[in-house]
Amino acid sequence: MRITDKQYAQTLYDLTDGKTKPEIEKVVADFARYIYRNRKLKLADKIIEQFGKLYNQQKGIIEAEVTSRKKLDEAHAKEIRHYIKEKYLAYRQAGQVREVVLKNIVDESIKGGIVLKVGDEVRDGSVRGKLNELKSVLAG
Repeated sequence: MRITDKQYAQTLYDLTDGKTKPEIEKVVADFARYIYRNRKLKLADKIIEQFGKLYNQQKGIIEAEVTSRKKLDEAHAKEIRHYIKEKYLAYRQAGQVREVVLKNIVDESIKGGIVLKVGDEVRDGSVRGKLNELKSVLAG
C-alpha cells in the first residue's frame, strides 16, 4: 500500500501536536530518519507543504498573498486582515480564525488596487485587472 504525502503529514502532525519543543525535535528527527530509510525523501517537500496546510487549518491560521503596486502600510494590512478574517470565518469548520498571515508582493505593473489570493481563490481588484476586464467586455 502506498502512503501519500498527506498521510505522512497527518501522521507527523498527530505525533507533534501538543508536545514540547524537545519532544517535537525528537519526533521530527525520527520521522526524517524514517522517510530516509524508506526511500521517501523525494516526498519531503510535499509532506512539509501538506503539514503546513494541516497545521494552519487546525490552528485557525489563514495565509494570504496580497499583490500591490507599493508595499502595504500597516493600516491597509490591518484592514485586509480584518476583511479576510470576517470572510473566511463562515467557511472554517472550527468556527474561529485566530490569525491571518499576509505576504505582500510588490508589482508595479498592476498600477493600483490589490490582487488578493487565499488558497485557490483569487480576487483581482487591481487597476490592471479591471482594465483587462473592460477590454474583454468591449471586444465582445
